[in-house]
Amino acid sequence: MVVGGSTTSWMLEFAVLLGLAKVLEIVFIKIGLPKVLGYVVAGLLLSAMNFTVSDVIHALALLGIITLLFDAGLESSTREFFRGLKSSGIIAVGGVVGAILAGLATIPLLHASFAEAIAIGVIFSATSVSLTVKTLEELGSLNSREANAIVGAAVVDDVLGLALLSTLPGIREGAISLDSIIGVSVLAFAFWLAVSFGFQFMSKPLFKTLMKTKMEAPLITIIFIILMILSYLASYIKLSAILLAYAFGLGLASYPYLARRLSHDIMPIVALFTPLFFVYAGVIVELEELVEYEIGHYTYIVVTLILLAMVSKVFGCYIAARLAGFTNIDSLIIGVGMMPRAEVMLTSATLSLQLGLIKTHIYTGVLMVLPVTALVVPILLKVLYARKARVVALM
Repeated sequence: MVVGGSTTSWMLEFAVLLGLAKVLEIVFIKIGLPKVLGYVVAGLLLSAMNFTVSDVIHALALLGIITLLFDAGLESSTREFFRGLKSSGIIAVGGVVGAILAGLATIPLLHASFAEAIAIGVIFSATSVSLTVKTLEELGSLNSREANAIVGAAVVDDVLGLALLSTLPGIREGAISLDSIIGVSVLAFAFWLAVSFGFQFMSKPLFKTLMKTKMEAPLITIIFIILMILSYLASYIKLSAILLAYAFGLGLASYPYLARRLSHDIMPIVALFTPLFFVYAGVIVELEELVEYEIGHYTYIVVTLILLAMVSKVFGCYIAARLAGFTNIDSLIIGVGMMPRAEVMLTSATLSLQLGLIKTHIYTGVLMVLPVTALVVPILLKVLYARKARVVALM
């Protein structure tokens, strides 16, 4: 082994990627933007300097997103998922349908191919409501009926988004008929249910068995082995590796003590490797391709994608919320609350770019959805709640 050679250069790559990611994390948090966006910007800066990453870094990046989704699953449970499934499910489906329709709208608006349009719809389908929850908490409305609907719909939305994400490899191979998309989504959802329900019943006996062993750190060791096996199985059957990681976490979360222990134990892995995935998401962008576009045309593409991403969730969830029995103003609040995007959307976009389903200019346009929704959503929610207060005062 030669120091500095190909077998050891990944060590320096790891240090550079993680170091720059953490520096920009501090900067972006300070200016009030999502830290995940700072990671992507770090990758774009490295891409501009023609920085390339090795297969080792790619593997570690994948490990990062798998553990992140597993940890996200630990924060919820299958019980929570089904508790508010009726109204929340309707809202989530409305948002996903809106996203797919928005993707199809890129065919006439951006001259996208059908496969590219479907991929864009899948990308738009994912929601991240952490920003919404924080804003609702500041407004003192976190326990309201519409807030509970947003949180419940976000859980259902995650599952639907991950199921749709699993259709992307099939889209690449030309299997883009409606029947095939529905078929893959049903298969993905079936596996999700099997894993989440299976480990819901196994969580407590599994914990008791592991804690009786003489193994060092038995809990995190065996759970991590199972996590890797499930992720491999998902990939082997042409589904997304993160689908079953999330389901596994969701199933184990039914035993809260185990979930808290695991979340604490896995946090260092998440903190170390998750930023690598989003830096990688920026590094793989071929910035030279953007030079081909005139500023005016590229601006049109970016603005169109941002508007479609925002409108798709607002109207899709608004109509669904009205069907679920919510008032006009509460339905608007739900639609706006479902607008933010973050990790899962970036994961879908990165996979789509890797598979050649979307082009660089579409990918970079999608990236701009993150900061715009992060800035717009808190403002709109405050305006809508002020309007709701006036309406209530007049009644």
